[in-house]
Parts: sequence; C-alpha cells; structure tokens
Amino acid sequence: MNDVPNPPPDRAESRAIELLRLVGGQTPSISSRFNTNVVARARAQRAFAAPLRVLGGFLAALAEALSSVIGNSGRR
Repeated sequence: MNDVPNPPPDRAESRAIELLRLVGGQTPSISSRFNTNVVARARAQRAFAAPLRVLGGFLAALAEALSSVIGNSGRR
C-alpha cells in the first residue's frame, strides 16, 4: 500500500492547529465564585422567563384577534 502524504496545511489551517494546541494544553482556571455566579444568572433568567412567556402569549392572542377583526371587516 502506498500512503500518500497529506498536503501541507495552508496558513489559516496551520494557525487553527496552533491555537487548538494552545487551548488543549491549558486547563482553564475557575474562580471560587463560579458556582455562585452561575446560580445567580440562572435565577435572574428564571425570574424574567415566566413574565416574558405571559407577555408573548398575550401579544400572540392580541395579534390573532386583530387579524380576525381585520379579516372579517374586509369581507362585509
């Protein structure tokens, strides 16, 4: 079997390989407040999620009502 060597990578590909080696060789540091920050963000997102869902449902119902009113008035 003949093993055909791969062509040498272009500049962008070699830079990507270099960056991946750098990232893969270092372990990210995690601060002591990491868990606290994640929990605080999750709570804030949860606090906004329910009211935004209600607002979205209201706006969808309003748009549907308006479209039915506009659709019915055009048929008369």
